[in-house]
Amino acid sequence: MDPRRSRLLLHPVRIRVSLVLAQSEMNVKQLAKVLDDVPQASLYRAVSELLDGGIIEVTREERRGGAIERYFRAIEEESFISRQDIGSLAPAEFIAGIEGLNRMLAADAARYIAAEGADWVSDFTRVARQVAYFTPDERVEVEAQLNALIARFEAAAERRPGTEPTLLNVTAFPYVATEHDGDASEAEPASAHP
Repeated sequence: MDPRRSRLLLHPVRIRVSLVLAQSEMNVKQLAKVLDDVPQASLYRAVSELLDGGIIEVTREERRGGAIERYFRAIEEESFISRQDIGSLAPAEFIAGIEGLNRMLAADAARYIAAEGADWVSDFTRVARQVAYFTPDERVEVEAQLNALIARFEAAAERRPGTEPTLLNVTAFPYVATEHDGDASEAEPASAHP
């Protein structure tokens, strides 16, 4: 596993660019409309770095006046973030990637709510943050269910007649209790001492 590839992907701006380009072919002007909170210089730099790193590719070029407009798309097998990719990162790099994903989710939600005719109260399927307690076997089962759901979304990634786009954003990882959660040991059954 190439740690440079992981660092390219799990960067607050580059991860957002690669996720958008995994869904649709776009030029930089179109990307700028979707990622309107990203400064133009940062966007151009992210596209250049992802292109040089083999994460995205030029799909076509169009002449516009005296300039050439390039369109980009993520290379599916290169833009996927695996468990091994995450394992090659330093903790601060991993957190930066998570922050980028969260900014993307917030920007997607803001853009949807600002759209004409948006009915955000009835359209949101579920927004939740839930801590659950699983045995190792149960956790494996839940991970398989989440992977199946993600695979279902990936299989429906192309626009078809009569369909509407739906965004899925899921994370699952071990939770570390805060002082406000109480002592985690309280949840453990007390053992009998003779």
